[in-house]
Amino acid sequence: MSKTTAPLLSFGASGAIAKTMVYATWKGRPYVRRHVIPANPNSSEQQLTRNTFKFLTNLWKYYPGSAVDAWKLFADSSRITDRNAFIKLNNGPLRTQTDLLAMTISPSAASGVIASAMTLTPGANQITVALTAPDLPTGWTVTQAYAAAIRNQDPQSEAFYEVVAGTDMASPWSIVLTGLVSAEEYLVGGWFKFARPDGTFAYGRSLQDTETPT
Repeated sequence: MSKTTAPLLSFGASGAIAKTMVYATWKGRPYVRRHVIPANPNSSEQQLTRNTFKFLTNLWKYYPGSAVDAWKLFADSSRITDRNAFIKLNNGPLRTQTDLLAMTISPSAASGVIASAMTLTPGANQITVALTAPDLPTGWTVTQAYAAAIRNQDPQSEAFYEVVAGTDMASPWSIVLTGLVSAEEYLVGGWFKFARPDGTFAYGRSLQDTETPT
């Protein structure tokens, strides 16, 4: 049975009506949908989506705070959680892939600008990420550089959950990602955080490439 709030004024409702319509609220937004019993044929297409969804869900648990901040700002504009934004943006591109090359490590948020160049230098169990700041709109400044490395793998396999990230607070922008596995390929991304003239912040999308530590 549906439950109403202030029924005489019809401010809101929740629940099902005669197994025909369902009223609910999601993140403060009321909605109504048809009452249906979900089908679950477990097709190969569904398996691709479910496996990738599971991989991304587990990988997100290993995302450090420095790599989460841009997702939080990106998600705010859609009124969803940072985790849901991460999965939504990556599930489609990755579901038919056997590697992570189509993945977005960090999104553009608040019109942030992508780095103009990134150089990756492998070392013993580490990768050094050197970033070049882009040309910026008037009044914008770079406040911080970020980098992250994720072991390249088949997102259908759920083999490894590892995200190594770091930051640099001053130019020249160089971040050393340590503790990596020798001779294993990583997807590496680098991006900037910007201060805007109005006092708010923005993030550029991660510039990405692969590299293998020695």
